Amino acid sequence: MNTIVLLTALAAGQLPDAPPSGGVALPAIPQPGVRTQLPMPTMPPAGMPMGMPMMNGNGAAQPEEPKPDAPEPYALMRLLQTTQFGQGLTDRGISISGWAQGSYTASSANRSNLPITFNDRADFFQMNQHFLRINKDIDTSKEEFQFGFRTEWILPGTDARFTQSRGLLNGQTGDYQIDLLQAYGEVFLPNLGPKGTSVKVGKIATHCSYELMQGAETPFLSRSYGFQYNPFTHTGVYATSQLNDTWTVANGLVVGSDNFIDSANQATYVGQLKWAPKDGKTSVLFNTVLTDPRFDVAEAFPYYNVYNMVFTHNFNDKLSYVMDATFSHIDGAPLGGGAVGSATWYGAASYLIYKHTEQVTSTFRAEWFEDTKGFRTGSKGLYTGLTYGVAYAAKPGLIFRPSVRYDHNNESNPFEGKANLYSGGIDVIIRY
Repeated sequence: MNTIVLLTALAAGQLPDAPPSGGVALPAIPQPGVRTQLPMPTMPPAGMPMGMPMMNGNGAAQPEEPKPDAPEPYALMRLLQTTQFGQGLTDRGISISGWAQGSYTASSANRSNLPITFNDRADFFQMNQHFLRINKDIDTSKEEFQFGFRTEWILPGTDARFTQSRGLLNGQTGDYQIDLLQAYGEVFLPNLGPKGTSVKVGKIATHCSYELMQGAETPFLSRSYGFQYNPFTHTGVYATSQLNDTWTVANGLVVGSDNFIDSANQATYVGQLKWAPKDGKTSVLFNTVLTDPRFDVAEAFPYYNVYNMVFTHNFNDKLSYVMDATFSHIDGAPLGGGAVGSATWYGAASYLIYKHTEQVTSTFRAEWFEDTKGFRTGSKGLYTGLTYGVAYAAKPGLIFRPSVRYDHNNESNPFEGKANLYSGGIDVIIRY
């Protein structure tokens, strides 16, 4: 109860404005949705704290067949199920859940950890997410027409400053803001394709990454560079068809990356090819975002192509490996000093995930990320990062995640004028 009171109290305030020492000015928060020169979930559940669901290709929870020993719902649904209203939700397959995520990060920076986002403040408490999810998932194992939906909100949190899409809630100011991460309807058409097709319409989490925006369902408080500087969401239509027990294909048409309904909309193709043999230990996803890759000066908005691969291998019941590699490019980008040209950013992150017990999982992430012109992070060069963290599920709805991280840039000094950044901290997640 004391933890809940603490997190609630933190959320009610604002992050301190004055730097703790040195008088270093905080870099400006990037314009949400634009994400051009900032100074944002997938496959195996291994490595996630207990109670985390399987992820599918676009970051939403993967529906599973009901099991007699299915985990008990979190506190909110248990409370609602004692009422007629809540029982009605359960009978219709509708679930309401969420979490509160608060964190503290200490680092060698005086005030800002940018270009590391999400836990961007040095030596401050942050309330990253008050998260709310309302969903009715479909079950693709049932050969019948189904309708589902999902809506996910940050209400509020400091993460929303980075996750907002252009054209939707992106005119806010202050540290604690709100964001509608996902809002889509979904139908399952059992007779379309060999094993049926699910079609989603609305605002959908990107399929291009192993990590997720959802704080309780991604390995670390901090995110990889490849995740932070590529798309978070897409708005449009996305259809997924399982061809057989090994292959799944997805195709979609959206209005761009990280924008909603706006004058900056541009037709963009999104696709995925998934190879995952039934009962196999290895799976591979190939993901892409294709458009006319250019920087629109009039709209001050980037349209860029993304090519992503996620490789996963489970060595045994305890040890898993994930490799997430991405290449992105754009033309006509403003490169500083009046220069305009093409820009690329690319890299890979490797994860070793070890499940010590039912309550304790540790994850090691090693990554490199090349921002060739400094277009994405604001500082060109090769970034390397090493992160180690432990997730301890003290209770089904209470997770502690301490972690340490080291970052280096070989060509510039992006971390408050330094090439290196040392950081460490802890986030606490209360699921409800």
